[in-house]
Amino acid sequence: MAPALRGGLYMMGAAASFTIMTALIRVIAQEIHPFEIGFFRTITNLILMVPFVLRTGPTVFQTENHKFYALRGLIGVAFVMSYFSGAAMIPVSDSQALIFTSPLFAAALVVVFLGEKIRARRIAALGIGFVGAIIILRPGFDAMNLGAVLVLIGAMTNGASNALVKYTTRKDHPDTAVLFLMLYVTPLIALPTVFVWVTPSWEQLSFLLAIGFFATLNQRFLSRAFAAADATAVLPYDFSRLPFAALIGWFVFSELPDFWVWVGGAIIFAASIYIAHRESLASRREI
Repeated sequence: MAPALRGGLYMMGAAASFTIMTALIRVIAQEIHPFEIGFFRTITNLILMVPFVLRTGPTVFQTENHKFYALRGLIGVAFVMSYFSGAAMIPVSDSQALIFTSPLFAAALVVVFLGEKIRARRIAALGIGFVGAIIILRPGFDAMNLGAVLVLIGAMTNGASNALVKYTTRKDHPDTAVLFLMLYVTPLIALPTVFVWVTPSWEQLSFLLAIGFFATLNQRFLSRAFAAADATAVLPYDFSRLPFAALIGWFVFSELPDFWVWVGGAIIFAASIYIAHRESLASRREI
């Protein structure tokens, strides 16, 4: 399988798991503060990474990217505090539409700071995907509310985090990037959690653990996507989160997706399919 296509499939898996995580956050945030949800998310993620640490051994902690992982940890805390709070306030489809800006931030960062070459077809795919997102956002977004602003801040931090993932996976295993993110984020997010702590019931705990599981799945898919191909090649696939959000919103929250959601989604998918086809052809020619 061509690297860009393989990375794209990993990115779609990341998008699906992220959307499910968001839906779970919206449900449980009615009873548990978003900061505490974020804390359980990181703890669960850290526990699920133990088998990787045991399998790899002490060498897993040997890396030249500690300062970048520390920076990503700070960015990760900002993401948890902003995105988790905002996602609890607005519909799933709205939060996923706003998070579409994340690949655009990330694409700009990897080109400027990592020196990746961006070809015309990738620019076109990202641009077309952005147009699709604008079409989706147009109905019903006459004014920004606090939840939307927080999710947008989360999108910015997520874009910066994705750029750092791309940089660190040049030398480190993708799971190493996930492990260090949790090692740095967990103690940092624990500080504000102390002030909003509520001991969860068994039912609430099951939701919190599920959020952590899908967050871990998201991170592992995401790091593999960036390790497989250039960030600007796999980022358009992140737009697939929109159809996932529309379906979940419909089945779980009875939020019927607007007609423009499907129009924008079709445009986004067309851009993703086009770039996958072009990258696959380019890979074959190199072989």
